[in-house]
Amino acid sequence: MDTVIRDQAAPSLSTADGEPTADAIVEATRRLVPGLKACAAAIERERRVPADLIDELAGTGMFRLLQPRRFGGLEYGFTDLVRVNLELGRGCGSTAWCATIAMIHNWLVGLYPLEAQEEVWRDPGALVTGAYAPNGSCEAVPGGYRITGRWSFASNCDNSAWAVVCSMLPPSTEGARPTQAWLLVPRADFAIDDTWFSAGMAGTGSKTIRIDTPVTVPAHRVLSVAAINSGEAPGAAVHANPLYRLSFTGAAPFTLSSVPVGILRGALEDFVEMAKDKMASWPGGPPRPMAELPHVQLAIADAAAAADAAGLLLLRDTAQMAALLGAGALPSIDDRMTYRRDHSFAATQSARAATLLFEALGANGGDLASPIQRAWRDTNVAARHISLAWSTTGGMYGRHQLGRAPDGTY
Repeated sequence: MDTVIRDQAAPSLSTADGEPTADAIVEATRRLVPGLKACAAAIERERRVPADLIDELAGTGMFRLLQPRRFGGLEYGFTDLVRVNLELGRGCGSTAWCATIAMIHNWLVGLYPLEAQEEVWRDPGALVTGAYAPNGSCEAVPGGYRITGRWSFASNCDNSAWAVVCSMLPPSTEGARPTQAWLLVPRADFAIDDTWFSAGMAGTGSKTIRIDTPVTVPAHRVLSVAAINSGEAPGAAVHANPLYRLSFTGAAPFTLSSVPVGILRGALEDFVEMAKDKMASWPGGPPRPMAELPHVQLAIADAAAAADAAGLLLLRDTAQMAALLGAGALPSIDDRMTYRRDHSFAATQSARAATLLFEALGANGGDLASPIQRAWRDTNVAARHISLAWSTTGGMYGRHQLGRAPDGTY
């Protein structure tokens, strides 16, 4: 499958040291959207994003957005990542999901001890995937931990040179409890089981990582979840940028939540173009132009408002987060609760609005050649990611507002 979609020269916008600006990366991403729309169905059929397309995305500079400068990155921040996702999602939801997984892991690796970062970025272009449900067996051994097991939902694993897997570290002292930790393992240490057959986001290749023969992960490639969310992870002492003091659970969901917003934007564009030209059957009379139907007009208004509101919420929150970092502060619990609410709300509203577009097409909505049905499936699956589910995240925000202890991730 030929998926290289380069159509114009990249923008010339650059910083004083010759690096692409964030605006240039967003513009380069925007130029890829028509080609992404054209190959979205093929990516869905293949159930993964092909390597040549990943290379094409890398050429925009997007994977460097959150990567430490010390290892060839740009350290631009989460606002620019959201802006990129809002464009990518317009073209192909699965591609956007895989790209954002690569981008956030380039930030996550920056939280690990320097020795781990040096190993991963011996190749500055190496990509990392992750699977975060605690699983497998883990035993302490001299210098690290020996693990085996299976970890599901590792998006973009086929294109990744490393993986983060989650296990419970055995207690280090008598009477202590196991510690949840994320362990970095190279591609040579794990196999991939092709287990990803999904109604939505089918092209993300979110397969299962398998380690059958025990492998030893050295201690410098093991980081507790508590440390990752502490604001004082080892990488915070390596990189001066306060970007690496953010908590994973408060900041990382901006990556996933912005993808369904982008998908909705693309679906709305496609729907409007379809409605301008298509005739629709009407009970009791001859076919009428689809553009004249009130429910079609209302669906467009609803979807446009939802896309704008969701995108603005995410961009407002990331701008506030950046302002706090610039002032030498970190987001408070109240701030992070608002972020988590908005992560979930943006995704949920995107799925709701995409459903309205899908339903407005009637029986035609089920045509597998229609991008609207793919957007409907993709947004509804994306919005049910555990970090975005409104039933839990919205409830957590409500509990916090009522003065009760939060019971989720923030």
